[in-house]
Amino acid sequence: MILNNDKHLLHRLIVTCLDSEKIMAHTLKGYLNVHVEMSIIKEVKSPQDFKDIFGSFMGACDIIVALMTDKSKATISALLAQNENIIRKRALVVIPVLMGRVDIGFGFFSTFPIISNTGNINDLSDKLSKVINGYLSINLSSLSVFDFENLAKDVLIAYDFHNIMYSYSDHFDFGYDMMCSYSRTGGLGEVREDWLVEVKFASKERFTIRNIESLIMKDRSRYLPNHKVMLITNGTLTSVIWDYVADLQKKQNLPIHIVDGWKLCNLIAFKDNLVKSYFPYE
Repeated sequence: MILNNDKHLLHRLIVTCLDSEKIMAHTLKGYLNVHVEMSIIKEVKSPQDFKDIFGSFMGACDIIVALMTDKSKATISALLAQNENIIRKRALVVIPVLMGRVDIGFGFFSTFPIISNTGNINDLSDKLSKVINGYLSINLSSLSVFDFENLAKDVLIAYDFHNIMYSYSDHFDFGYDMMCSYSRTGGLGEVREDWLVEVKFASKERFTIRNIESLIMKDRSRYLPNHKVMLITNGTLTSVIWDYVADLQKKQNLPIHIVDGWKLCNLIAFKDNLVKSYFPYE
């Protein structure tokens, strides 16, 4: 996660791939339009290969592009899933890129921000270049509390949340910062979810279990029983907090979704209009 950085200065770009796809990786790297001091191709075969790469990160301005095709998608996806904890813990920028037949897109609730394109290499590299440059522009700590609240709302709008209402409306006061809805399409057709959203700007980018307890102890008895709770923060959550949240979800069946600083940067970088509005390149 790039929170404090010199804009548009990428120290190191690492493109990972299977051995059989090295030529494709070199081609993609050659088409990218980003300013980078060093670019490397790394072959991966096991979770340990990814761990070795993660361990070599030298700072915030390192980005991993995990190349996969239709043939290698299952393998690379599994390797990334096995390393999700370390990626979150260290807030690493990892961008899977699918060069395949299907454009799978990237949604609000996706674990990793996946770039895919069914067109040619120029289109895919242009899309990836914009996302990388978007990451390099993001500096959450440069925002005021007011700007961060507006950003949180605009992120929700950009990812198709609707009926967004602030808690300080003249007509409603529901104890959270925002109320909104989200529609999912599945086997049963469109299903609407109602969300209560708490926005927390952490000046030291660190969150505690007490913050989470404060969030879930708020009175929701006045609302529909299917309302879910979301936390949007620039803060970094430790592995202890993530374990605590997972335990709450499992034992208490608590519908809570957390968008921390790492995830928030992912969401913003994929929306060029958000980057330009809140982190314009000077």
